[in-house]
Amino acid sequence: MDESLRWRYEKVAFLALSTLKGVGFRSLLKIAQEGHSYYNVIRSPGEYGLDKYFSVINTAAQIQLWHAGVELARKLAAQKTQLIFRPEPAFPANLRAIPDAPEWLFVQGQMANLHKQSVTVVGTRKPSEDGIFLTRFLLAALAIRSCPTVSGLAAGIDQVVHTESIRYGIPTVAVLGTGILQNYPKGSEKLREEIVNSGGTIVTEYLPTQSYSAENFVRRNRLQAGLGEILFPTEWSIKSGTAHTVKFAHRYNKKIVNLHLPLMSERRPEIRFATQNYGALAMEVPTELDTLQLFLTLFTESFDIDISNPPPNSGIDDSDLDAFYETETKNQESDPQIPLL
Repeated sequence: MDESLRWRYEKVAFLALSTLKGVGFRSLLKIAQEGHSYYNVIRSPGEYGLDKYFSVINTAAQIQLWHAGVELARKLAAQKTQLIFRPEPAFPANLRAIPDAPEWLFVQGQMANLHKQSVTVVGTRKPSEDGIFLTRFLLAALAIRSCPTVSGLAAGIDQVVHTESIRYGIPTVAVLGTGILQNYPKGSEKLREEIVNSGGTIVTEYLPTQSYSAENFVRRNRLQAGLGEILFPTEWSIKSGTAHTVKFAHRYNKKIVNLHLPLMSERRPEIRFATQNYGALAMEVPTELDTLQLFLTLFTESFDIDISNPPPNSGIDDSDLDAFYETETKNQESDPQIPLL
């Protein structure tokens, strides 16, 4: 079978299975991790332990399920959303390189943004005036560069990142903690539309109609950290949603930079914490603007960075990921910055 046709079959089969009641993200993830074909699963569900999700297994039921996958594929195509699997050549190399890489991505907008050197900027949902100023200052500094920004579409700092990126003509990538067809956070539809229309990208690994959860937000944060060469958490606290992204960035050997205003670093304990525990840099603005610009030049315009394999000594492997997510999810469930609305 032609390779492109094989992937088309796999994608329709994947979408078809996602419509089955009882078959969710974890079930489909297990199939991928075990190296099975979604197309073969539909043809012989009993061989893969999925027969219990079929009221009856016959040709008519399989054809009906296939049609459901085709309809969902058409719905996604109508909003210019692509589904891409990890083994495909077009899958972003920097996400393929991280431990616990996503097995698939739903991408709306420009796929090319996921293959460029980019900068991740994230922060609290309830920013202060200082946090908003620092975020806007950073985006202004990025205006002369061609690197995309990455953030999470959340209210607060994340949405400032996206709106300021659009203002300066910077492609911006929004990484969702829900499915691509979900409206979350509420009221973000217009911003999402502006991101795509201005040459940006919406990306998620969650199934099209999958809702939010504490674990989803934790897992989403690893993609934000993985996509960027540098992480700027412009306003955050040690126990917060942004703290998860900072941890992932450290595990992936990414550069972490905390910006602060003159005489303010001592009033922000997270800066000292990140410096001591993660080797993060601290830069005072606007005093150190030249240093900031030099740093951005080094890490967004140097393309001699090998991202084909996971970074050495990253401090994380597949064996401890489940325990890590369990701990981080418990922390996030009590995190006031991540309300499960």
